[in-house]
Amino acid sequence: MIKRFAKGLAYSPRVIRFVEALEAKAPFLRQWHRMQYQRHFEKVYQYERIFSGVYPDYATALSHIPKDRPVGYDNPETATFLGRTSSMLPSEYPVLFWLAQILRDNRTVFDFGGYLGLNYNWYQRYRIYPPNMFWTIYDVPAVVLEGQRILETEPDPRLRFTADFSLAASAAVLLASGSLQFCDESLAQMLARLANKPKHLLINKTPLTEGNTFFTLNNMGPAISVYKIANRTEFIASLEALGYELVDSWKNPDLTCYIPLHPDKAVSAFDGLYLRIAGS
Repeated sequence: MIKRFAKGLAYSPRVIRFVEALEAKAPFLRQWHRMQYQRHFEKVYQYERIFSGVYPDYATALSHIPKDRPVGYDNPETATFLGRTSSMLPSEYPVLFWLAQILRDNRTVFDFGGYLGLNYNWYQRYRIYPPNMFWTIYDVPAVVLEGQRILETEPDPRLRFTADFSLAASAAVLLASGSLQFCDESLAQMLARLANKPKHLLINKTPLTEGNTFFTLNNMGPAISVYKIANRTEFIASLEALGYELVDSWKNPDLTCYIPLHPDKAVSAFDGLYLRIAGS
């Protein structure tokens, strides 16, 4: 509790403004702050969800990850550290609402970056799944392997894991919740390669900005990952160019991204979007 209080105080707007004003008058202090924070960022091995640096592209950001740290989710440490169950954040309820409507007439969900079934398990509690629904979790190979191991001991005929994005072509709904920011390629680029596209897109917990697209680094604890903050207008336009129309959007104030030493790049609330093929 003390740790959470201290972290909240350190990231409060007043404290941030005070530190910025102080560093503007003493550049050497900013340099010291930058060096100390970078050391802290690289050494954290517990889940704290902290960020560092601003980079113009994925490759540049990737090159700044220390060589001795695992990268992203495709490794045994990160593939299991979040577990399969946790408390559902308020940001999940808009997805729950729209998914309940969509599943009245649709039966196939492609869960982009669904990890070990967090979304699947959360929404299942509300009994919105029709009897003949089929849910595919798409993720990196290490996560898929762990998911398949789980199904060997706890079979679920509605659930499967895959590392093959082309299977999204057979889904009515593509759900991407808290996953697109870990990808170099945009969702629109991936969808453009499909012969058949999902009719419905439920996108949630995605950091978007009104400024230019940029990349940062996210220390997840077991690993460090490149983290994309896309321009909101361009992101939506890229999907509209594929024939989708925006039905609904919402903000998730329970999720933020603050990058120390780059306060102008802060994202105060992550985005949620529901798009569907126009005219459907």
